[in-house]
Amino acid sequence: MPLTPSSSKGVRHSGFNRLLHPRYRPPQVTRPVLSVAPPRSSRMGMTNGFEASVARRCSRWAAAVEQRPVRTLVIAGIATLLAAVYAAFGLGVNADPKTLIDSRLPFQVRQRELVDTFRTLNDGILVVIEADTAVRAARAADALAARLAPRTDLFSQVDVPGGGPFFARNALLYLEPDQLDDLVNRLSQVQPFLAELAKDQSLVGIATLLRDALVEQRKGTPVGLDLAMALDRVSGAIEATTDRHAAADPWGTALLGGAMPDEARLRVVALRPNLDYSSLLNAAPHVQAIRDAAAALGLTADRGVRVRITGDPVLNYEELLAIGRQIHIIAVVSFVLFTVVVFVALRSLRVVLALVASLLVGLLWSNAFAALTVGSLNQISACFNVLIIGLGGELQIHMCMRYLELITAGRSRRQAILETAESMGPSLFSSACTTAIGFYIFLLTDFTGVAQLGLIAGTGMFLSLLSAFTVLPAVLAFGPPPVPAPTTAPPSVTWLSRLPLHYAAPIRIATGLVALGAVTLLPRVQFNYNLLDLRDPSTESVQTFEALLARSGNTPWTIDVITPDVSTAKALAAQLSALTVVARTRTIEDVVPSDQDEKLEMLQMAGFFVPAEIGTADSRPGPVAERAALERLEREAGASAGGSPDGVPRAARRLQQALERFLSGLDAEPSPAAALARLQANVVGSLPEQLRELRPLLSATRVGVRDLPAELAGQMVAPDGRARLQVYPRADLSDSVALEQFVDAVRRVAPGASGGAVWMVEWGRVTWHAMARALSIGMVCMIVFLILLWRSVWDTVLAFFPLALAVMVTGAAMALLGAPFNFANVIVLPMLVGMGVDNGVHLVHRHRTRPDEIEVLASSTARAVVVSAVTTIMTFGSMAFASHRGIAAIGQLLTLGVFFTLVSYVVVLPAILEWDDRRRRHHALVATTRTS
Repeated sequence: MPLTPSSSKGVRHSGFNRLLHPRYRPPQVTRPVLSVAPPRSSRMGMTNGFEASVARRCSRWAAAVEQRPVRTLVIAGIATLLAAVYAAFGLGVNADPKTLIDSRLPFQVRQRELVDTFRTLNDGILVVIEADTAVRAARAADALAARLAPRTDLFSQVDVPGGGPFFARNALLYLEPDQLDDLVNRLSQVQPFLAELAKDQSLVGIATLLRDALVEQRKGTPVGLDLAMALDRVSGAIEATTDRHAAADPWGTALLGGAMPDEARLRVVALRPNLDYSSLLNAAPHVQAIRDAAAALGLTADRGVRVRITGDPVLNYEELLAIGRQIHIIAVVSFVLFTVVVFVALRSLRVVLALVASLLVGLLWSNAFAALTVGSLNQISACFNVLIIGLGGELQIHMCMRYLELITAGRSRRQAILETAESMGPSLFSSACTTAIGFYIFLLTDFTGVAQLGLIAGTGMFLSLLSAFTVLPAVLAFGPPPVPAPTTAPPSVTWLSRLPLHYAAPIRIATGLVALGAVTLLPRVQFNYNLLDLRDPSTESVQTFEALLARSGNTPWTIDVITPDVSTAKALAAQLSALTVVARTRTIEDVVPSDQDEKLEMLQMAGFFVPAEIGTADSRPGPVAERAALERLEREAGASAGGSPDGVPRAARRLQQALERFLSGLDAEPSPAAALARLQANVVGSLPEQLRELRPLLSATRVGVRDLPAELAGQMVAPDGRARLQVYPRADLSDSVALEQFVDAVRRVAPGASGGAVWMVEWGRVTWHAMARALSIGMVCMIVFLILLWRSVWDTVLAFFPLALAVMVTGAAMALLGAPFNFANVIVLPMLVGMGVDNGVHLVHRHRTRPDEIEVLASSTARAVVVSAVTTIMTFGSMAFASHRGIAAIGQLLTLGVFFTLVSYVVVLPAILEWDDRRRRHHALVATTRTS
């Protein structure tokens, strides 16, 4: 005998548990609900012939399953095992981001033409080298490129923009005349020291040079060098040697000084990687090879060089690593929260196990379908399991809630299973069809990444439905049925469940005002085209790429225009340069140095101050001579340390202390000669190389287009004569608005433009328009489907109105919060619409097919809607706190959207239905009066 309300007086539950509990029935005003089974005719008041047919077939299917649960589970288990094995071996990965958008789109075609025609590496790996001096940065970039070039197994192309033999001879021609003038003046002042250095670049020669400089400084004679800086750098080298640490190069700016621009301290090595897109972490060996090469060359921060790696392959690689670390934590937290919420709602371990088993079976069947149809998942379709759990789990929750409701009403286990299948079959079938339609529509878009997701998720809905009507009743058929335990709700919970009916009129008025306000805010919704804003900001690749974007002269997001020839490129460049969003343009002729007559004359003059022959630093005078030179330098530094606490006196004091510490510990060294050798390496640094490299730089000759190296010319002019025009932005393109304005302004002049900036904006527009178009068409198809199924336009409007309201309010909230849509959270929209449609179908169908129920919120269907929403908010809401901005964006929008959807269906819809019921009763009364 089932428990009656009177027999359960002593049972106490919290208000929250009672509200969610499937066996809780708030007291009705006129008559107890579910005290007896209503006649079929009253239960199926809304049902047409097709729905009645679906209900009968579902009932017969459930009856067959309930009679043969063992056989059903064995067959389902074998099918699931085979599906799991097939999915494990047949489901691969395609990590190529270019395949996410239809490759036939015009902007995709233009981008491929650009890459195939010119030697562009904007989508390759960028190794950013930043050093304390321009000379050290250039040397480090050349050395790293030379070490990586033989790795043809990993890199098909290695370039150093601004590096190589050509720039080793002609780099000074690319400086401004005033920078060259500064160089000439500096060399004229240090000419006596250069003569001495040319003879001796040993430790003794450097020590003698510094001592003489201090002597001249005390006399008041200009020495040409920034002596305070030079002394500080040498002191740092001596201190590092004493502490057995690596030392930065003390002579990075000794000769060229401030002639090289500050941005020259940052150099880039561009590499085109050979990637295996069947592996998600396909850039891992390339990143490791770069780091190993940098370590072998001593390119470390303690030596004054910072090496960072970025570029699309590395951004994707580090993003997947970050997602992999965080998604495991989120998965565990989500599973625990899902289990807790479902258990609190169902309060039956076997029913929960049946739900989980049915959900897992549908999930594995969906994975097998994905392996059969698409074979390889992309970065977006790999998320289909989340959708199957969210939407497929909702089907299971509705089944379990209805089953427990019938058990509580006194049905036997068999009756409950059969009546659950019969009463829930039409609405679950309808919701599965509408949700699948919403996903299948994406097959018609150019966003192939989401189209693949739509195919899998749409079919997964039907597979989850099949599992819900097969595995779930088979598991429930074992053992005794759950013990019903109806409870009496406290007044607060009863009041809460009836609130939408008691305040129906104010709720309807407030809904109209909110809808009107949301419509006015929707035009302010924006889309963020910047993919960096979705990535984990703590990763090196993101920080480095953002730094490049902030430097308009080095930004990798430029616009490229392919023109028929160089003259056309020059004419177009003149037009584009006039735009306010453009900082500069670049053609093949801009690669040729300007003002060469003036610059060559200045270089010729500078050549008089540099010795023609440079000795070597290989020979050493010996430990005795080296020690004596250091002692002399120490004494002179001590003599120069008095007076002002700043400038040269301060630097001399530091040098004197560093030398005293080194010399006092020299005798304690196991090998004083070895210690002096380390000191020579650290103190001499790059000075010999700078001397030898300076002479060729001062011997540059006139450069024309034909003199440019093939690898540089090939970046700007194709073999068939077509010319490339590069356009650089004036603003920081990390700002999505600035990026879009830059692209739109340039494309109004050059419609056929391509390049990184254009590709990014076009990608975003295809994504946004595809989602908007697909959702619009999908909702129309869903509406038509329900009209044909229910044969009622009004009931279809009732099912969709709260969803439309929730979508509008969600968009308005995004606008108010200043949170734009982006490439990540835009995939939440189909899930949100799918869940919302399900809610509308279930609630409206329940209300129409069970006219004996006064309060729709008192039904198991409403509780299932609440539980489904709570599980979604609890499980996916944990994503909102992830450090990865893309994951967080998905979690935040999903939580916000599900909350508004829940409010729309459990607050607004009952208020609308209350008005609709009164309207129907009034029309029925009028009709009865007329007939009588």
